[in-house]
Amino acid sequence: MQRIAATLGPDPLEVIRCNLVEAFPHRCPAGAVLDSGDYRAAVDVASERGGLAQLRHRRDEARSEGRLYGIGFAAVVEPAISNMGYITTVLSPEERDQAGPKSGAQAAATVSLDPLGGVSVAIDSVPQGQGHCTATAQIVADIFGLTPEAIRVEAAIDTGKDAWSIAAGNHSSRFAGATAGAVYLAATRLKNRLTGIAAAQLNAGPEDLVFAGGCVFAATNPENSLSFARVAATDHWAPAGSQEPAFRETVFWSPSVLGAPNAADEVNGSAVYSFAFDFCGVEIDGDTGMVRVDKYVSLHDAGRVLNPALFDGQVRGGFAMAVGAALYEQLAYAEDGGFISGSLLDYALSTASMIPELEILHQEIPSPVTPLGAKGVAEGNSMSTPVCIANAVADALGVAEVSLPLTPERLLEMVRRRGQ
Repeated sequence: MQRIAATLGPDPLEVIRCNLVEAFPHRCPAGAVLDSGDYRAAVDVASERGGLAQLRHRRDEARSEGRLYGIGFAAVVEPAISNMGYITTVLSPEERDQAGPKSGAQAAATVSLDPLGGVSVAIDSVPQGQGHCTATAQIVADIFGLTPEAIRVEAAIDTGKDAWSIAAGNHSSRFAGATAGAVYLAATRLKNRLTGIAAAQLNAGPEDLVFAGGCVFAATNPENSLSFARVAATDHWAPAGSQEPAFRETVFWSPSVLGAPNAADEVNGSAVYSFAFDFCGVEIDGDTGMVRVDKYVSLHDAGRVLNPALFDGQVRGGFAMAVGAALYEQLAYAEDGGFISGSLLDYALSTASMIPELEILHQEIPSPVTPLGAKGVAEGNSMSTPVCIANAVADALGVAEVSLPLTPERLLEMVRRRGQ
């Protein structure tokens, strides 16, 4: 988009606008099906709430003073919940026919009740700090009317006893859409069975019952109540035998939109697709070649946000890694091919003090594909931020494209060529 704008003359943001998908679901040429969103509205919201007009004014003032200041944009689509069948595109159609169709993205979760009414959950995604246990406890607690602290979550897969599939694991931003969706379905089904138990004990209609505050009660008569623990333990101590015991519920869920590759190798590679739009202003020091990120705004539409703090933490983590990729981190080799950036003494891994401020904005358009309407967010800024910063530098220098990383040495050379 930046090269088109630099070559043909229009504003880069208008080039982006002209190429945004408008109607959903949208099928792409290679088979991907963008499930939902409003990309133009996202760009408008980010531009207005993020202060793009003020940033353009700041750029004009800086340039009037002879400073190298530019604004960059980046719009990206982030796929999530990978179709397990896309890996078979390495095979010929004949080989695929022989092997049988491969598709789907199975997720699994089990919600269990113990004889004392305690609640435990087993999920098929093992986190490395993303907060899966926190979000899982929150989802189940909301359904049962409990506090998240009352929910025990096991995020470790034992294939000998736990529910799992070939798609299990922590990859392709699948937790919020797939695993958390399976948790929601399992807890909801178990709650429906508990509703029948409580209705009989409270002499109330199932549709009149409310789960809240650690109790189950009739909405029309809140004093007619039982503790959740008593209801949850009932089938352990006094099973009625007329229905399936409310001990546990395991759910396997796979999005219906995923199929095997066709003969033309077209395949919907992921179940859902998030959207992110970034813009930033940067200033280049012509004497040192250093880039200062003056302002950075990032808007995300990843469907329903399950936990705002965890969501923003994912965005900030991706942003920090991306700033390093854009400005500091470089695999350097000597003329003889020797690797000369093989340790942290020589490899400029960005630290907290090197990461600029980030303004995060949200747009929530739930996905019709996943049980909770959630999509993925973990990798958005690792894709968008290097492009956005590079485009801002290109704008500051008046060139069509630049190469990453934008190290001081590289920037000084570009500034020198610009002055010739």
